Amino acid sequence: MAIRVARKRPDAYQHGDLRAALVQAGLKLLTEGGVPALTLRAAAQLAGVSHAAPYRHFRDKDALIAAIAEEGFRMLTARMRREMEAGGADPAARLRACAWGYVAFARAHPGYFRTMFGGAIREDCAVQHPAVTAAGQEAYGVLRDQIADGVQRGWLRRGEVDELSLAAWSMVHGLSMLAIDGQLASSVPNDAAARAVTDHLIRRLETGIGVSSSSERG
Repeated sequence: MAIRVARKRPDAYQHGDLRAALVQAGLKLLTEGGVPALTLRAAAQLAGVSHAAPYRHFRDKDALIAAIAEEGFRMLTARMRREMEAGGADPAARLRACAWGYVAFARAHPGYFRTMFGGAIREDCAVQHPAVTAAGQEAYGVLRDQIADGVQRGWLRRGEVDELSLAAWSMVHGLSMLAIDGQLASSVPNDAAARAVTDHLIRRLETGIGVSSSSERG
């Protein structure tokens, strides 16, 4: 998906939504050139504002990266929840829909995905920008909640929520990275094929962690 940066109109006194424009400008710079390409000056130039204007919203480029990652996590959470709502009430179907929402988000927004998980965020981000950590935990919590629900309902084994959640996340995250790195282009050419692969992975996971006997349900 093309990254569009809204520029300030030449006849306008102010940009209108400078913060949002800077986030998109930063995302574009990160996508095209990585962290070295991102500066507040470069983001300002893309948004058509003065070099000093970004400092009204971000104290440095790390703050801008944090804002991009936070927005990405919010979008990821929304996409997973939207897919789950469309997946119906069956808990297994909701888990597969949640997994597809993760993969679909990565495919649709690789720039955000790489910013969120590609090492652009500083290690002290949790301290400097706690909102990013909270947004990431919320996104992971959507997947974990589906696993916990499966354990509680008895169609997944009990007492393994964190392990099963990590296993499910590892599978969909790995598939997402392969997809955005172009490693699946020939075998997974479109969304329908990508969704089929995602469903297959989660079904295999369900087979491995599903309750194997009635005694385990007690």
